[in-house]
Amino acid sequence: MAIEIEHKYLVYQELLPRLGEGQKIIQGYLAVKPSIRFRILGQEVMITVKNLHSDGSRFEFETSKSNVSIDEQEELLRLALFPVIEKIRYRVPFSGLVWEIDVYQRENLGLITADVELPSLDHPIDFPEWINSQQEITHDARYFNWNLGQKAFTKWEDS
Repeated sequence: MAIEIEHKYLVYQELLPRLGEGQKIIQGYLAVKPSIRFRILGQEVMITVKNLHSDGSRFEFETSKSNVSIDEQEELLRLALFPVIEKIRYRVPFSGLVWEIDVYQRENLGLITADVELPSLDHPIDFPEWINSQQEITHDARYFNWNLGQKAFTKWEDS
């Protein structure tokens, strides 16, 4: 069974390394519990099912389809429970792990997060200087992608 152990943080934007070419991700949700999301990555679509366990790990199942037509992509966008989010993802290796930096677009512009997937629950994390290790947001629901679709980062001050 695929288990995901991931930690998510805010970053010190001014200390971020020079980011190379990223991957555009359009992400929407078909269900929240369990989480069923789609990601449009050019002409590929990934469907992911995730379910949170009590120890903080998550069950994760992914499948993908290549050469997805524009019509199929538009239908997925129509099926989304709430507005999709868009982000550019950059992968940065550091100290034996890969950090994924998400630079959010559109209604979430200004938000930059980084997450790292660990091989075990007790695996130590060596933090790059650009990670704000005091600002772990793994369990902060405001930063869950489905919540960013429902209440965008740029709208947080409105509440």
